[in-house]
Amino acid sequence: MDIMGIIGYVTMIVTVASLVAASTPTPKDDVWIGKLYKFIDLLAINVGKSKQKPGES
Repeated sequence: MDIMGIIGYVTMIVTVASLVAASTPTPKDDVWIGKLYKFIDLLAINVGKSKQKPGES
């Protein structure tokens, strides 16, 4: 696999994770779906102030 293929896959993963994170409400951290959501946020590069807290709109 060449470097352009790897870049394409990484871009696709970040894009899909960003779409999922933006279109779903943020669950509480204590349930398993909250842990999955944290992983999706990490893949979407939602860090720092770009992260939504549970209960925010």
